[in-house]
Amino acid sequence: MTPPAATPAPQALLLRVGQARFLLPLDHVERLYPMVHLPPGPPRVHLRGETLPVLDPRPDWGQPPAPPDASQRLVVVRTPDRAAWWVDEAGPILPVTPDHPAVLDGQVVSVLW
Repeated sequence: MTPPAATPAPQALLLRVGQARFLLPLDHVERLYPMVHLPPGPPRVHLRGETLPVLDPRPDWGQPPAPPDASQRLVVVRTPDRAAWWVDEAGPILPVTPDHPAVLDGQVVSVLW
C-alpha cells in the first residue's frame, strides 16, 4: 500500500512596510505590481479594468507616511474584498505553519491569516 502524500506547507509572501515585516499567505495574494502614480484624493488605482482602493498600512502600524516611490509595490489582496496594499518591499516566498509563529532571522514575524 502506498503511503499518503504529505501535504505541502502553506506558503506566504514576505512583505515590508517601513520597519514592519509580515507574511501574507499566497492564497490571499492575487497579483503583485510595481508602484504606479497615485492621483490626489483617496488613493485608488486602475488595474486590469478595475478600480481598487489602495490601502496604506503605515498609519495603522505606527509607521511614518511615505511618498509613492518606484521601488515600492502594490499587492492585490483578497481578504475577502479586493484591494491593493501599498508595501515597500515584497519577497521572498516562504513556507509557514498554521497556528505557529513564523521566525525569520531570529525574529517572530506575523502571519496575516
